[in-house]
Amino acid sequence: MDKRLIGIIVAVGTALIGCVTPATKAPETRLSLEQELFSRYMSKAQNFEKQGELISALENYKLALTINPEDKVAEQSRLRLKKEILGSAEAHHRMGLKLTSQARYKEARNQFLMALALRPDYPEPLKEIGAKKLPNLKNHIIHKVKPGDTLSKLAQLYYEDFKKFPLIAKYNGLEDATQLRAGQEIRIPREGGLKDGVAEEKDSPESVHTMISDDQDENRETDDEPPIDQVAIYRDLGVNLFMEGKYQAALIEFEKVLKTDPDDKMAIEFSYRSHYQIALSLFKKKDYLSAKNQFTSCLQYKANCQKCHAYIQKSEDFYKEVHYRKGIQYFEAEKLDDAINEWELVSAVDPDYRRTKYLIQKAETILKKIEEIKKGQSTPANK
Repeated sequence: MDKRLIGIIVAVGTALIGCVTPATKAPETRLSLEQELFSRYMSKAQNFEKQGELISALENYKLALTINPEDKVAEQSRLRLKKEILGSAEAHHRMGLKLTSQARYKEARNQFLMALALRPDYPEPLKEIGAKKLPNLKNHIIHKVKPGDTLSKLAQLYYEDFKKFPLIAKYNGLEDATQLRAGQEIRIPREGGLKDGVAEEKDSPESVHTMISDDQDENRETDDEPPIDQVAIYRDLGVNLFMEGKYQAALIEFEKVLKTDPDDKMAIEFSYRSHYQIALSLFKKKDYLSAKNQFTSCLQYKANCQKCHAYIQKSEDFYKEVHYRKGIQYFEAEKLDDAINEWELVSAVDPDYRRTKYLIQKAETILKKIEEIKKGQSTPANK
């Protein structure tokens, strides 16, 4: 190894003697901490954007701008992405309203949740999700479902208008308007405009429906808006995002749940799953240190995850070996700054790994001697 080091000194020193003038400065090859952070945030933002995780992408563009507020690319990307997110949120809201009009409430709810994922302060979809029942209805009729009944048939029976079936579905909080079972009690809201004579039938012993007044119905709606379970919204949204493969965005929603209820089992389970999927993706891309960090995060939610422990060790081993070998390659190519950078990455994880400290010291010694040679050549000879 010493002969190789001496050869590098001579080769690099000779090249510098022939080409360096007093006015020439050695170029800086190492990035500053600020440049490294800026580059890292921009890279993450672009990767998230490619994966369709727009919120995470926007956050990283914002972080990049905290490092360099004057960067035009980052600022233009931030503005473009913000506009795209707002437009997408509005599109999801419109689709939710369309599905609601078709009594496809479960699908509509998913669209409203997606709108809130993109724009958490969006009041309209939040209100739609919270309003499971129509408020301020003074009374209703209870209908006991018979075989063959459908909501459209009930709307025709009570309102003489089959198109009013969404009113019945929404009042009863039905997510799927097509599924009714015999014996089920369905409330028919009076506000829909009951046909003449329906109310009087309540006195008949053979009637299949009963008039319910304000005093009789303990569960009737009040003048207040129905309470909105914000935690449930975050939880549902996180699950939807997870199922779409948007794991980073899902984690944001589960974190909101766990801030309110640290013991929420579903949020804990899906947080673990999200970190694990992110970690696997990073491992496959050979981004071993990031993968290790994600596998480590898995342990916050499932401490006994043996495969996580195995992947953590494997990720660290691969990371150290990859950067160690890169350092050797740079060293042999006489790119000493790059070699030092690679070995410092290894040393930060494992200071005792394969004599990296020794190699860094040797490379720095060579660089110091090269600087001495350069200074000697740039100093005029004494007369």
